[in-house]
Amino acid sequence: MESAAALHFSRPASLLFLLFLSLCALVSAQVTVVGPTDPILAMVEENTMLRCHLSPEENAEDMEARWFQSQFSPTVCVYNGRTTFVSKDISRGSMALVIHNVTAQDNGIYYCYFQEGRSYDEAILHLVVAESDLYVNRGFY
Repeated sequence: MESAAALHFSRPASLLFLLFLSLCALVSAQVTVVGPTDPILAMVEENTMLRCHLSPEENAEDMEARWFQSQFSPTVCVYNGRTTFVSKDISRGSMALVIHNVTAQDNGIYYCYFQEGRSYDEAILHLVVAESDLYVNRGFY
């Protein structure tokens, strides 16, 4: 059996060990992306906004931030005339995606993604598209 003296760390060794643990905690800390937990209801032919943010609040101006639907894509920007990327609050870790003139095909899962270096996270948002009475009454169905 080892003596108590053999198990005792010196003060400098203890301080180095604590410093090492602190650095490991900093390296492993990663951002958390938060979005609404409930599905977002959107009406056909209207506009809707999907929002997400970092928790805790953090400046995301130097991070990679993206929205995607069914799969992650290396595309930097796609303009289709029906979506707007809203980044006015990116310095507070918040962004949004506006979908203009919602269609039934917009129904589904959306991902809000932030990455800084090797650390990343995403929030999953569920968009449920409903048809308005006006849309049905116009003779579309």
